[in-house]
Amino acid sequence: MACREYFARGAAPEAAREETPGFRAVFREPPADLEIRAELARLAGEPALLNRREADLALVSRDPRSGRFRLLRDFGQTPLYYALLPDGFAWSFSYRELLDFLDQAAPDLAEPDEATLFDYLATHYRHVFRDPGRTFHRGVRQVPSGAYVDIGKEGAVTGSWMDLAPDPAAGGLSPEEAAERLMELLGRSVDWRARAALRPAFTVSSGLDSAGVAALAARSLGAPLDVFSVGYGGPAATEYDETEGVRELLRARPDWRWTHLVLDRPDLWGETEKLVKLTRSPVITVTWLAYHLLTRRMEGFREVFTGLGGDESLAGEYGHFFYFFADLKAAGDQDRLEREIEAWSRLHDHPVFRKNRAEVERFWARNLDFSTGEIKVDQEVYLSGAEFFNADWFEAFGRARPPMPRPYTGFLANRLFQEISFETTPPTLWGFNMGNEALGLRGVSPFINPALFKFCLSLPAGLRYEEGLTKALYRRGLRGLLPESLRTGSRKTGFNAPADRWFNEARTHRLTLEILNDGPLARRGWLRKGAAERLLKEHKSGRANHMMRLWPLLNASLFLLTENTL
Repeated sequence: MACREYFARGAAPEAAREETPGFRAVFREPPADLEIRAELARLAGEPALLNRREADLALVSRDPRSGRFRLLRDFGQTPLYYALLPDGFAWSFSYRELLDFLDQAAPDLAEPDEATLFDYLATHYRHVFRDPGRTFHRGVRQVPSGAYVDIGKEGAVTGSWMDLAPDPAAGGLSPEEAAERLMELLGRSVDWRARAALRPAFTVSSGLDSAGVAALAARSLGAPLDVFSVGYGGPAATEYDETEGVRELLRARPDWRWTHLVLDRPDLWGETEKLVKLTRSPVITVTWLAYHLLTRRMEGFREVFTGLGGDESLAGEYGHFFYFFADLKAAGDQDRLEREIEAWSRLHDHPVFRKNRAEVERFWARNLDFSTGEIKVDQEVYLSGAEFFNADWFEAFGRARPPMPRPYTGFLANRLFQEISFETTPPTLWGFNMGNEALGLRGVSPFINPALFKFCLSLPAGLRYEEGLTKALYRRGLRGLLPESLRTGSRKTGFNAPADRWFNEARTHRLTLEILNDGPLARRGWLRKGAAERLLKEHKSGRANHMMRLWPLLNASLFLLTENTL
């Protein structure tokens, strides 16, 4: 049966206060039109059905007996926001729509949230949603991925519908069998979403994730795709630019329609300021500014597919190697441990971010406890901003720590669970959703899939890597779908943008210094005196690359200025 999208307009917050339920849903196997409300009622009453019922869905329902409301969200495709009011609550699928309502109905709830801004500014962007229900505004919450929120007279209570029990069958598969199962699950996730799309666009890079999603969608649709990519000109091209990799992908797909945006020297300040005002949110990373500039080229499209979000389950980041190595050590597989460390060092060493045995040992000593299986918060990341911020402010908010639960066996599986649930995936989804909402697009992340998530985190760590290469199973499964040079390549760029160069542009440098010295962060006393000069001086001289610190400082400043003028 053909998929279709069922859509009810968020109910504007005013309507929500009148207790009007609404929903957004795309089902793999949609019920008949006359049964859609009954199906939604079943899902609201038993959210765990979403572990087996494939749907991108967010809904609000009301129990007529208790009067309690339930807000339900899928694994992460469809955002849903709410705010508790003195006389009830308001909700919307649109962050901006809800804030516009609160500006009039309850202005105090629309104030910037200082705790969220602390983690964004002073720690690392990956910790912004360590509480996955919070947002950048004090009284606005989001329903976390894979969760529901019950709202009644007693307030709001959050629960999870996700089935996290490990899949026992995954441990007994051979590499070829595991790769086949992985591609079956991902292919199914891509297939029904591509068929449900009204007019899809696909972002691609030279990486495996987005290129693989596009190739699988093309196989499902049997038609040429509209693909979009970003390149970077000037001196940044050699380090950040992925144009040649995208060209290689397109040479194998000459019928695909390709739109390529080259960003050489964009107006970093001006474009960031416009996007902050448009979304009423800081731009989490510069990646999402580049993404927004690209999606402006997607006029007339309805959906945008990406490989971002949830791809952490494939264990493809450089930082994941440390946990893979730890699992080999814990299993007593010393021979393979030494081979994998040697291959990792040979393929991925960097003059700044070194890859060698000493770095592995140092990381283990700092972050892992082999006797208990505990994974600690990486203090070098979490406390990395302490020297630039007011000590009292840092002390007031810096005591909190990200949650580090361990529902799985093994260091790697637990670390991936932590990242997907509380660290990297939530801010990725936030940036994706904010950019899409601003342009009227529906985002689609096929890696965000409960069955795929459960399968991947149940796999033994040893199946995930092969001679220093990440995503070993995915690479096996992509044979024949991607050009071999892309499928087997070891270099990871991943849609990054050269903001380190852009901050050295004269106008951006001057305006950033001005806003940090005289803007809201200085007036609130959060930023230490002299910190702005030091950061920009060290960055411009090349002594240190402070891009990851300057970006949130600029965005938080523009965000606070914007919110104070509303």
